[in-house]
Amino acid sequence: MHRTAKWFPGYSVAAASTVAYIATAPGQTFIISLINTPVREAFGIDELTLNSMYTIATVAAAFPLVWIGSWADRVGPRRMMVIVAIAFALGCLVMAGAQGLVTVFLGFFLLRFFGQGSLSLVGQHALAMWFHRRLGSMHGIKMVITFGIWVPFPTLAQMLIDAVGWRQAYVVFAVLIPLFVIPVSLWLVRNRPEDVGLLMDGDDHPDAYDWRDNEEEIAPDPTAPDPESAADITAREPGFTLQEARRTPAFWTLSAVFFLPPMIGTAFLFDIQPLLVEGRGLTKEQAALVVGSWTATMAIFALPSGWVTDRVRPGRLLALSLAMVSLSSILLWSAHSLIAAASAMVVFGVAQSLGASCAAATVARFFGRANHGAIRSSLTRIAVIGTGLGPVVFGLSIKFTDGYETAMLVFAAACVPVLIASLFLAVPCDPER
Repeated sequence: MHRTAKWFPGYSVAAASTVAYIATAPGQTFIISLINTPVREAFGIDELTLNSMYTIATVAAAFPLVWIGSWADRVGPRRMMVIVAIAFALGCLVMAGAQGLVTVFLGFFLLRFFGQGSLSLVGQHALAMWFHRRLGSMHGIKMVITFGIWVPFPTLAQMLIDAVGWRQAYVVFAVLIPLFVIPVSLWLVRNRPEDVGLLMDGDDHPDAYDWRDNEEEIAPDPTAPDPESAADITAREPGFTLQEARRTPAFWTLSAVFFLPPMIGTAFLFDIQPLLVEGRGLTKEQAALVVGSWTATMAIFALPSGWVTDRVRPGRLLALSLAMVSLSSILLWSAHSLIAAASAMVVFGVAQSLGASCAAATVARFFGRANHGAIRSSLTRIAVIGTGLGPVVFGLSIKFTDGYETAMLVFAAACVPVLIASLFLAVPCDPER
């Protein structure tokens, strides 16, 4: 396979990455929440106990993710996607066979670790190996397809649970996940373009992309043969290790971006029914429409967000995203109608779409591909911890203030310092320079 090939294999990798992300659905909150009631009824678990188990399992599942990223760096995304798909399927079988509190907790842990965490991580890692300039756009296309396909998933999953029960439903998921992910991984995924004699983005020459990514120029390479023309030499691809990345301000700014919006979004979605039905007087059907407005927004804005990510400096884009997250919290805090609540979730959907696309691309562009799996998994771990803590913040607000309003104001205020830090986000100095 050489550079004049009509079909750039990176597009095939993007397709496999999309299939892998779609397959994470049984490990995502919007599907797991469908079995909360039947699981509680089956084992006589109260709501607080089950929610606490879910939170602890989610947070615990975040810590081993760095191992998945490191292994992906070693064995490549092709084999790692197959391994994780098999492990995720086994996790679904553990959930299906749960017999008590311990096995329910174990099922939650495996679903969150291998589904929401590992499979999505390896899929994004595969994409980052093949795209640089167009990484944002490719991520956007992936998310458009994913959320478009996910729109009917809760309804279909609920129909399956009603028809065969929650245990058998997760047996079905255990069969479908490897059935779809393994063939496309083996058939479509290659680890890096260099392995097949190609360059990232399908470029014909390495000068087509610049690792400085339109930010402030890095100092010229002092080893250049002609110091007078050193400033014109294409910047090398950065090669940060995880330890080196952690010593940069950019890593910690991105960590806050990975943590805060997922925490707030999970809190919104996990408690959307009591928030709107009990607190705002809306019906369950209207609450479902509010969630649908978020899903539709994520699907619609994923592609524009990817396009913007490839053309706007990340610091500015992330600051805009956080400003909109803060605004959505205030809007939901003040919402007392279907239109107002849906508007809040639309604003949040736009913000999350912009932030997720920009953050994913920025990690690869700032720190390079050499240890991308380890670095990205470390940030994904932070995001997963955020998703676990979000419902706890709402729970504490209910316990001590008898309402969600305090938590939403705290969420809005928490975005401000991260927004300010994002405005100062800059390309870290390559440790090899």
